[in-house]
Amino acid sequence: MGPPSRHRLPRAWVLATSGIALTAVAVGGFLLLRPAPTPGPSAPPAPVAVAAPVVPAPPPEVTRAASRLVGRNQNPTQVLASLGLDPAEVQSVLGALDGVLSFKRIRPGDQVRVERAVPGGELRSLSWRQGPADEYLVLPGPDGLRGSKREVAVTRQEVLVSASVASSVSEALQAAGHDPALIASAADVLAWDVDFYQDVRGGDSLKLVVERFEADGRFWKHGEILAAEYEGKVAGRKRLFRYTDPGGDTGYYDDAGTSARRGFLKAPVPYVNLTSRFGSRRHPLLGYVRAHQGVDYGAPEGTPVWAVGDGVVTLAGWNGGCGLMVQVRHRNGFDSVYCHLSRVNVATGARVAQRQVVGRVGSTGLSTGPHLHYAIRQGGSYVNPLRLQLPRGEPVKAEWREDFLSRIDAARRQLDRAPVALID
Repeated sequence: MGPPSRHRLPRAWVLATSGIALTAVAVGGFLLLRPAPTPGPSAPPAPVAVAAPVVPAPPPEVTRAASRLVGRNQNPTQVLASLGLDPAEVQSVLGALDGVLSFKRIRPGDQVRVERAVPGGELRSLSWRQGPADEYLVLPGPDGLRGSKREVAVTRQEVLVSASVASSVSEALQAAGHDPALIASAADVLAWDVDFYQDVRGGDSLKLVVERFEADGRFWKHGEILAAEYEGKVAGRKRLFRYTDPGGDTGYYDDAGTSARRGFLKAPVPYVNLTSRFGSRRHPLLGYVRAHQGVDYGAPEGTPVWAVGDGVVTLAGWNGGCGLMVQVRHRNGFDSVYCHLSRVNVATGARVAQRQVVGRVGSTGLSTGPHLHYAIRQGGSYVNPLRLQLPRGEPVKAEWREDFLSRIDAARRQLDRAPVALID
């Protein structure tokens, strides 16, 4: 037998490959003939988020506002009518405010504001404001208009006010950015020790610890002066503290508990100008020199005139060149006289207390303009009111001294550590 052909495959190899091929066919057939698996339970489909329909916000309601200041001698009906309220609306508003706002207390300068819907004109709100802390509202309700007082957040602080005096205390307070009305309060507190008409000099200084009230975070008013210190070339250093004792009496005392109160005030009028002193002078109307048996204070007509001390009215009415006048008899033989008044507030025989208003400044009788002529008689003779020296009132009782010192401590520390604001 000759050698195998080079192209002829070995028999074993052919058999092996044929077996592999048959196996593959068998397996493939098995796979093709195998039944499909039974599907199991399917998971529920995931929910599909559906966007909510976009509803446009209603447009803001448009309102129209009108406001008025209450004028002199206006009544509520006139004020509301001037704001466009018809008679039925006026009656509804007055009914809503009945028992809420006393219309006997309305005064010139009150602010009234009305808001109405546009269009339509329905009343949406009415505000009656009498100050930062007093506002009354009328709003629509299910049963008609309803009135109420708006709750206002009121806060109290104890603040220091200080100023250096260049010409007058009032101007100094204004220049330092403070309410000049504080000078009237300061003059009341220091009235027994400092004469604001003749004692003030440039370079003097004033410090006050005073209550400050805010309504809705905005300045409303000043309250009581808790401490006052005046240091001057003429007056010296005067320092007083407000104290209410356990018995309920309130007064002003120095650091040692000595009362500031004296038998007489230094002056019978609030802070004004001294225009004529005690002694001889040429009379402005009669033209000749005569004794001026008192002092004159220039003040606007209507300025209140105080009784300088407790006493009994011995004369109230017209008295020749003195015009309308009041005379008061005090203890220890003193009489005080107040002339040229525009109005008398007391009657003969009435008892009056120190600082009670007995009349108003005017220009009646022999007078060239509004002023007060003030005189003091002692034992029937006129004396210089500016030189009177009278004893003080009762000091703080010994058993209340510790209470007094503890209560004034905070105000005293404020005065001690605070520099005075310098005013050019």
